Amino acid sequence: MTPWEWTHAAIGALASAIFLLQTLGMGEDGGDADSPDTDFDYGEIHDHASGFSGYLSLRNFVGFFIGYGWVTLASLLSGVAPGLSSAFGIAAGVVFVLASLLLIRTFLGFQEDGSLKLNNLIGSRASVYIAIAGSGGGQGKVMADTRAGRVELPARTRDPQKLLPGELVEVVGEDGGVLWVARITEDRPKTEGKNGR
Repeated sequence: MTPWEWTHAAIGALASAIFLLQTLGMGEDGGDADSPDTDFDYGEIHDHASGFSGYLSLRNFVGFFIGYGWVTLASLLSGVAPGLSSAFGIAAGVVFVLASLLLIRTFLGFQEDGSLKLNNLIGSRASVYIAIAGSGGGQGKVMADTRAGRVELPARTRDPQKLLPGELVEVVGEDGGVLWVARITEDRPKTEGKNGR
């Protein structure tokens, strides 16, 4: 092969190796956000969904060079002129990036709308993780079980007394990404409605 062909073979191989490491969980944070044992904040999912292109910029960069390197090399080996081969490679890289963005947007949409749809938690039980001030006076956090695993979520209460860490509560409503919860007692009516009223 010519030096130009070797260069594009190296680009494609290096980008593919980095992509493989990312796929195995070693290229970014080494963690699995969907693991049932992982605690994460619902707000972080929204942040990633709204700014996912910036969050995945390294992956997009790698995807572009996978397409560019291998397609340019294939074109060169097929006898296509270097300039036209590079144009084919750039087009393939752009397609790889767009496909990656589409797949990630679809995945995050499923995660947000299915696994972590907060109003599906109404009527379920949770445990207080960070103390919640009484009478809606402050926001704390609870740990709740969802299809995505056990997650940490912001919560408020209309109960007059402060809810302490470890107390068992019922989710009685949801408003703007915040759960409304109430201490579980025998004489308290069942779920009060979407906004905890």
